[in-house]
Amino acid sequence: MSVVHSVGAREQYSSSNLIKRLREALKRSELGDMFSSGDLIAVKFEVGERENLNHIRPLLVKAVVDAVYSFGGHLLLVDTLSMNSKASEVGSRWLEAAALHGFDVTSLGKSPMLADGYTGEEDLLIPVEGEELGGVEVARAVAESQALVVISHVTAHPFAGLSGALVSCGVGCSSLRGKERIHAPLHPIFIEDSCDGCGQCAIHCPHGVVQVKEGRPRLEEKICRGCAYYCTASCPTGAVVVDRDSARRFQKRTVDAALAVDIALQGKVFYVNILMDVSPYPDCYPISDVPFISDQGILMSFDPVALDFASIQLIDEAFGIRGSIAEECEALSPSEEKLFKITGMKPQDMLLYAEKMGLGSADFETCWM
Repeated sequence: MSVVHSVGAREQYSSSNLIKRLREALKRSELGDMFSSGDLIAVKFEVGERENLNHIRPLLVKAVVDAVYSFGGHLLLVDTLSMNSKASEVGSRWLEAAALHGFDVTSLGKSPMLADGYTGEEDLLIPVEGEELGGVEVARAVAESQALVVISHVTAHPFAGLSGALVSCGVGCSSLRGKERIHAPLHPIFIEDSCDGCGQCAIHCPHGVVQVKEGRPRLEEKICRGCAYYCTASCPTGAVVVDRDSARRFQKRTVDAALAVDIALQGKVFYVNILMDVSPYPDCYPISDVPFISDQGILMSFDPVALDFASIQLIDEAFGIRGSIAEECEALSPSEEKLFKITGMKPQDMLLYAEKMGLGSADFETCWM
């Protein structure tokens, strides 16, 4: 049975400060057993989109950075390019977001870098035997490290159901080319009866593959990269959607990619899930929306499947916040269906496939620290 370490969000008095308790939990966890002094350790986190306000707080990333240093690791602080990166801006957009969100050498003690390079082309193709993918382009700086720590801001995810350890590892540690392979099934569908012809989907498509003709959007399917985050999120009438079968393929491809990362790192991966500002959209979205549950704290484990199941459990057991998407979707009460009601997808399907592929176990026990 896998162990999930938990640090609660409540700060009832000075000595129960969350950062202090997180630092202690990291020291007492098995993180230090994963590598030897002097090993090159990649710490992966997501800078987030420039306009996203619910990104990971730099102080939490700094606690993980300090823990790796305390165990003698030589550290690389990394992120990867997002699917909206255009040839004209590529790494410059990421650099701007990192600065705006406070991720720099002053706050972290280490300057973050792009693990897949300034243009997203630095990667290693790692073979896997997945049901969807036979290989995934893993960001080179991740693949060539001796161990990896994946920091995830847990949110809902419109296509995976949950953005947690598996999404942050599989999608987040893939290069730009790898992401395109994972996202390939996610071509948007336009519901004409709901469309008012406003053209926002075309305006927000990063690669110009949506065109409005005679008041109706049209997709250039042959060159669509599957970055459906941007067109679906832009539509004020809900007329841009992705069908569930395509989303299920995305779930499996995410797991296949996480398996590739695990193979590249020979299983030396430690996961930290941050359940604070739990929003409807992952940090790669250009919007954030208000959190739909209160802050739950931080979970950590070597097992991404157990960790994500534990995260779902906390989300399901929490009361939804009025005025959030939880109220809109009738998910205010504790419910096993909370994420399904919000996203239309069951993240458990993705996790059970990951268990089948040997990435972890659905059986876990929680150790409160």
